[in-house]
Amino acid sequence: MASCLLLDLPGEIRNQIYSHLLILPSHSTPTTLKHHPIYPQILHTCQKIYEEARQILYGYNVFIAHPNLLSGMPRLRKSFVAFSSPNLITMIRRYYILVRLDCDPNFTAKKVQEAFTGVDELTLEVFQAQFGGSENQVLKLFEGIRGVKKARIYGSVTAFPDYAGWLERAMMTTEGTPLPILGEEDKTSVRPYDIWIVRGNLASKGNCG
Repeated sequence: MASCLLLDLPGEIRNQIYSHLLILPSHSTPTTLKHHPIYPQILHTCQKIYEEARQILYGYNVFIAHPNLLSGMPRLRKSFVAFSSPNLITMIRRYYILVRLDCDPNFTAKKVQEAFTGVDELTLEVFQAQFGGSENQVLKLFEGIRGVKKARIYGSVTAFPDYAGWLERAMMTTEGTPLPILGEEDKTSVRPYDIWIVRGNLASKGNCG
C-alpha cells in the first residue's frame, strides 16, 4: 500500500493545510464560495486524514444555526444542505444565527441555553423589518447562555445598544459566577434620539420563516 505524503508532514503543517482547504471566512466577511471554495473531498483520502481534517472542518468553521431547531439542523452556508448527525453536531464550536425581532420565535429559552452554552463563538445578527417596530423581547431568550468564549451581537440593535452589550457580556460569563449588572439604561427600548443615529440598510429582508 502506497504511503500518503501528507501524513509524512508534521501535524502542525497538516493542520495548516486542512485549515486552508476547509475553513471559510466569517459570515460578516463579504465573500462567495466561488471566490473562497472549500475542499471537503480531502476527508475521503484515508481514515487518519478523515479524523484529523473533520476536527478542523466542524470545529473551526462558523455554522448557521437553524431558525427553529437551532443546533439541531446546522449548515455551513445557506447553499449547503443542513445535517442532523449528533456526532458531527457535537464537534461544532462556532455558531451564527439570524434573530428576527418582529417574528414569534419557534424555540424556548431552555432550548437556546442547551444549544449554545459553552461554545467557542456565538454571533447573533439581529433584524427587524421596520426600525423601532419591535422591542428586544426575543433577545431575552438568550439571557441564559453561559460560558461562550466570544459573543457578538450586531444588526438592528440601535434602539438598545446598552442591552446588547450587556447580553454579550452575560453570555461570556462562566457558569456559577455573578452576572454583570444590568442598569436601567440597559433595559431601555427605543430612546428618542436613537432614530437619528441609525446606520445601514433597514430595508426588509422578506417575510418570517
